[in-house]
Amino acid sequence: MIRPAAARLAAALDEAASLQEALIALITAQRGAIAAGRVDEIERIGRDVETTALRLGTVEDARQHAAAELADQLGLAATRWSHLRGALQPAEVAALDPRVARLEARVRDLELANSINGQLLRRELDLVDYSIRGLLTTTQAPQTPRYTAGGRLAARPDTAPILLNTTA
Repeated sequence: MIRPAAARLAAALDEAASLQEALIALITAQRGAIAAGRVDEIERIGRDVETTALRLGTVEDARQHAAAELADQLGLAATRWSHLRGALQPAEVAALDPRVARLEARVRDLELANSINGQLLRRELDLVDYSIRGLLTTTQAPQTPRYTAGGRLAARPDTAPILLNTTA
């Protein structure tokens, strides 16, 4: 028999892991759209990622609340699994341990998927930049666009800068 707070924590861990898996699926699908240059699909998946991430935030709040309630019942100040685990009943550990492991694995998988997509996007942007530079006539000096803090295109300087290293 497990306490109600442990059961709520288990449910929140399950839901968080499921949402992480949904995010991984979305990000993997987005990778194909990035590689194929399907902008509409990239944007649609981006909106789905945002919606899922917002839902995950709500679930994380519930998970943290359940963990805090359980820690309070156990007389613990910390809510980390490493602290809770040692104070729980064996049935509670058996119920929660695989869920914590699943969630931790999904978080690592999601970080990797995000990293791969980030690298792919950087390569695509570098290719676009290289292509645009190649299309410039010889009378125009290729310039890297500059942006303001607000993300708008900054005004060009009065004199063109001299770049010795175009990758800088």
